[in-house]
Order: sequence, then structure tokens, then C-alpha cells
Amino acid sequence: MSPAPSSPAAPPAAGAAAEREARLTALLVAGAMILGAVLQIWVPPGPLTLVAASGLASLVVLALAFAVPGRLRTTLAGFRFTATLLIALAVFAIIGTLVLQGKPAALYLQRYGAFGPIIVALRFDDIFHGLPFAGLNALFGAAIISSASLRWPVSARRAGFFVAHVGLLVTGAGAAASSVLSVRGRIDLFAGGAVATEVRVTRGGQPTGALAPLGFELKLDQFDLVNYQTEYRVTYYEVERTVRDGVPLEGPRLKTSFDPLQERRALSDDSARAPDLTWHRLPAGDSFRLKGVYPDFVRTTTAAAAPGGQPALQVTVEGKSRWLVHGESVTSADGRLAVAFAAARPAPPPGVPMAFLISDEARQVVVHTADGEQVLPLTDGLALLGGAVRVGPLLQSAVRTTEYGSRSVDYGDPAAWRNPAVLLETRSGGVLKDELLLANQPRAVRLGSPNAFLAFERREGEAKAYLSHVTARQGDVVEPAVISVNDPFTFGGWTLYQVNYNPEQPTYSGLEAVRDPGVTWVFAGFTLICLGVAYMFYVEPRLRGGGIERPAPPPPSGTPS
Repeated sequence: MSPAPSSPAAPPAAGAAAEREARLTALLVAGAMILGAVLQIWVPPGPLTLVAASGLASLVVLALAFAVPGRLRTTLAGFRFTATLLIALAVFAIIGTLVLQGKPAALYLQRYGAFGPIIVALRFDDIFHGLPFAGLNALFGAAIISSASLRWPVSARRAGFFVAHVGLLVTGAGAAASSVLSVRGRIDLFAGGAVATEVRVTRGGQPTGALAPLGFELKLDQFDLVNYQTEYRVTYYEVERTVRDGVPLEGPRLKTSFDPLQERRALSDDSARAPDLTWHRLPAGDSFRLKGVYPDFVRTTTAAAAPGGQPALQVTVEGKSRWLVHGESVTSADGRLAVAFAAARPAPPPGVPMAFLISDEARQVVVHTADGEQVLPLTDGLALLGGAVRVGPLLQSAVRTTEYGSRSVDYGDPAAWRNPAVLLETRSGGVLKDELLLANQPRAVRLGSPNAFLAFERREGEAKAYLSHVTARQGDVVEPAVISVNDPFTFGGWTLYQVNYNPEQPTYSGLEAVRDPGVTWVFAGFTLICLGVAYMFYVEPRLRGGGIERPAPPPPSGTPS
């Protein structure tokens, strides 16, 4: 039998065309980046460099695509070229995200070590304003226009495609206008002080020394600083290493904090507060939860009869009860009296004027003072010194336990937080561990990472909000406004943001002023893109075939295919 005929091979002409398109795509993308990197040696990066180079290079590529015969224009409009270009742009975006942008050269040498000189030499410190990035933008613009030109003229069936591409061009033009014409700077105001008419221009957060006119007068009428009420929070710190003035420094930095309480909706109280006992995740896989919240912490010990235990005696000194085992003692708050318990007669604690020495074997209490001693029988309920010291039950075999509690459980009353504490349970590397933290005796709880720890702290005096009451005047137009964080004020083409204050100078307010004439065009372009894509998906299919195409039904069974 002769072998079955194989499927026909692809035409050689189609394969050669695809190979030429792939080579041309690689040549254009790689050539734009290499040529830009070489020219960047003499042309420093910057907004004007980006816009001018992108526009000129795009015109050159378009002129060649229309003037030179061949597949250049088809390649620019093809999917392979667009995909390759987007990959290259994504690589630039990754580098620009990993490397800080627009900072002094010394910072890169200190922060990135051996890579610092490479970053500065290749201009990665301002990668989005350099010539290699401009070359990729030029190719992207040329690809948009080439793709549209191959589908000219505009018709109802292709209107969505053209609207979307016009949106891309409008977005690019708006971004170019923002890059060149936008201004960002700082305004320092004082309540009752002089009006501001200029902006101190900044770049990368650093002052440039240039001034830009506001075009109107801005006056600070009043500045309000709203602080949080005193509260207690579980805080998470990480130890960070920094270099300041050439000196390496290491210290903890607050990363976040957690409220030990949460809102609890109840029928009797619409805003009751209760302990937050849920687990909270931390970086590096650590987590923690609160097992107890004690506004006015008190520690109590209890003892219960148990075989195999040890003798335990309950004593009460100045109203505070405690269980003692052999060899332990308790001293009053003023240090003037003490109670000691042992099998045989214990020695008097040093430096105490009056001591009650309790012997388990002799069943007696020796009252020891500087004037002499008095021996009393050990009985349950024995009151000494007018009831300042009371002897409770004696258990010959007992096990002691320590319990945590609070003298007050009114979580919503700030006056009840006299001695706040929390019982913290941490989970690190699968190991659970309990820690008791007192706000009046702060300490750190180390986690799995050696540079991370938790604490329980009193937080007070922290700024909750700062509000600038301003008046803007432009000719006969006067507009008062209140500027706060996340609530800016727009006037005269500028947008003013609240960014700074000085707790030592309550009349000072620091504002950031931004003027961006291209942002409107950017959003207009986004709108056109959305409209064009919607038209292509929902309108054009109906214009072509009276509705969205559906697959044909399968042939009846038994019908040869």
C-alpha cells in the first residue's frame, strides 16, 4: 500500500514573509533601544527629550513606511510587532519600578552597591525620560497610525477600530503634554501671614530653585490639627538600615499598628467595644492574635489540692492575697513588713522592720521585730497587725496557677485604662507562644524574622487630620475652601494637596501644588478607547451580518460530513 498523502506544506512564500517580518520586528525594536542608548551619552534624559525624540522618530518611521516599498508598514501594523513592543515596554516598566527614579546619583551608589554605577551610567535613574524609551514610544505611535492607514477609509463597519485608535493617539498626546507642561511644587503658608502667588517647583521631591506663578492669590485663614485620642495599640516594627551623611544607621521603624478592640453591634448598645480576638497576618508568614485584653490588669494566683504537689499557704497583705510555697515571701508596698513561708523557720528578710515567719513543720508564726519575737500558733484565718496581714488555708499538696484579670472591663471608658495589658499569642514557623505585654512596662516580642517584633504601646498626640482653611482670589472671583489629606482643592488650573504640618508651629501649613494640562486629554483618550472597543464588540458584528455570528448546528446523525 502506498503511504497516505501528508498534509500540504505551507507555501514557501508565506514562510519567507513571516521570517522577514520577524527579522524586521527584531531590527526595529532592538535598533530603537540601542540607538537611543548611544545617543543618550550626549543627550540627557528629560521630559522635553522624551516628547521631542518620540515625535521626531515617529515621523521618520512613518515617512519610511509610506515612502519605501516593502513590508515595513504591514510589519508595524502586525500583531507580532505589537506584542514584541509591549514586551519591551513591560521590561522598562519593571526596571522603572525596581529602581528609584529621579534621585541624586549618590543615593544609587549607597543603596544599590555595585549596581549603582551601572544604573547611573545607563540612565536607569530616569528611565521613562530617556531616549531608549522614547524610541519605543515612537514605534508605538507609528504602529497605531500604520494600522489605521491599512484600514482606510472609515466606514460604519470599521468606526469602532478608528475611534479606539484615535483614543490611543489622544491619550499619548495628553501624556506628552503632562510630561512637558505639568508643574509640581510646594507652597508654605502661615495663618494670618502673607498670601502666596508663586510655587516652589520640585522634581523628584527635591526643590529645583525655580518658581512658577500661581495666577491667583492664596491665603491661609486658619489651620486645624486634629489629634487622635489617647489609645493603646499593638504595634509592629521592623529594624531598618539607612545611611545618613555617610554614616550607617540601624533602628526600628513602625510599619503598622492594630486596635486591640473592635466594634460589636448589640441590641442593647449600638456601638459597644469588645476585644478583637481574631488572627492577624504579618510579613514573612508570622501571625498573632489577642487571647485577652485587660484595661486595668491584675494578676492573681490560685492553688488547688493535688497529689504530688507541694505545700502552699495563702496569705493576704494589705488586701492582696497570694499563695506562697516553701522558700517564698511577700513584702508590703511600703517595704515595712514581710511574710515568709518555709518548712522550717525561715530567716527574716533583710531590711524589713517587721517580719512574720511561718513554719510549716512547727505550725507556728514568729512575729520578728527589732524589740524581740513573739510566737503564735498557725491557724486558718489568723489576723495579724490589726488585720493588715491574714493567714489563710494551708494545703499540704497543691498546684498553683496564675490567672490574669482586670479590675474593670469597661473597654469604652478611657479612665478605666489604668494598667492596660494584653495576652498575645504569636505563631512563627508553626510554633505558638504566649506573651503578656503591659503598656506601662513596654518590651518587644521577637518574631520569626530577627528584624521584626511586636509591642503594646500607649499612642497619644498622633495627628488624625490637618485641615487648611484657605481663600483663593483671582480678580473678582473669591472661593473659600478646606484642604485636607485625600480632599484636595482645585482652582485656576492648579490642584492643591495637604501634605505637611509642623506640630511646633500650629499656624503653618504645607501644600503641594500640581498643574497638569494633559490629564484631561488622557481621560478623554481613555473614554474614546472604551467607546471604540464597545462599538467593535457590540455594533460592528450586527452591521456585518445582522447579528452576532453563531456556530452552525451539527449535521443530522448518519449524514456524511
